[in-house]
Amino acid sequence: MFTRIQSRAFVVLGLGLVPIGNSLNGQSVTRAQEPSQDNKIELSYHVKAIKRDSAGQYTLSGRVNGELRGRATLVFGFDEASSGQAGRALIHSSWVVKAEPASESFKAKLSGTVEVASGQTHLVGKITEGAYKGRRVETSSRLLNFGPNHSLSDIDGNMIIDRK
Repeated sequence: MFTRIQSRAFVVLGLGLVPIGNSLNGQSVTRAQEPSQDNKIELSYHVKAIKRDSAGQYTLSGRVNGELRGRATLVFGFDEASSGQAGRALIHSSWVVKAEPASESFKAKLSGTVEVASGQTHLVGKITEGAYKGRRVETSSRLLNFGPNHSLSDIDGNMIIDRK
């Protein structure tokens, strides 16, 4: 009887895994280090907070990977104005990306919103200096609150730069 229960459990578990495996078939995965097909430069980043100033703005630093590689330093802050959306706050950031090679380096300014409960952000802006000057840039990220008293400690995200 125990083996009969084990066999049924195995069949049920096995059937339960089939849809999960099939749902992945047919989905395409774009690796950040491969050039994208749609005239966009795709990057991923992980930055850690290094300081917070008296105005409440964070300075963060870390790595940028993907079609460009290098170090990023950014200043990130919350705006005082209302976003007009429940559970969302206005935010802004200024980026300095020192790429390898240096000719790919740039500065950018972005603004957008953060979902307060989840930490999900969406910012849009322009590259203001360096490579790709004037091009649209967009980030989607997640704020991680692992610092003292659950303060902002890290940001993981993706950046997309228009090629044209």
